[in-house]
Amino acid sequence: MCEADRILFDFTSAIQPARRAWVQAIGAGLSDARLPLSLVVVIVLASRMEPAAHQRMLADEIGINPAALMRVLDQGEAAGLLKRCGVPGNRRMKTVELLPAGKALAARMETAWMALRARMLRDVPLPDVETATRVLRTLEAESLAHVAAGGPAA
Repeated sequence: MCEADRILFDFTSAIQPARRAWVQAIGAGLSDARLPLSLVVVIVLASRMEPAAHQRMLADEIGINPAALMRVLDQGEAAGLLKRCGVPGNRRMKTVELLPAGKALAARMETAWMALRARMLRDVPLPDVETATRVLRTLEAESLAHVAAGGPAA
């Protein structure tokens, strides 16, 4: 393996463990919330997509299939955090709207996660974070284009 191949391999191999570690870190602060992390993540992402987040967009953003999202949304409705609404003219499409308790939870989590991100990345220069973000978004776009084109694995 040449040096460039090794560097690219190391980069792509680091994505999933870094994501898993980040999810564990944000989950560690939920001990008093008594809510599953998957639901809290849905609440925060729905808040970012206000006023109404489409269920499919939420599932895509989280990286789960829509059927798995349904169970999480059921939990959110039962907890009084969100409601699902139909889309006029499309009986199959639903949106997720946060109720006041869901909005309050999202605001608390965003504040906590902002502080956590700042603390964890305090020694990384912001231009490096911007570069890393750009590289990850490029990998995402190229990967989606590759899949859409039905391209080979190599």
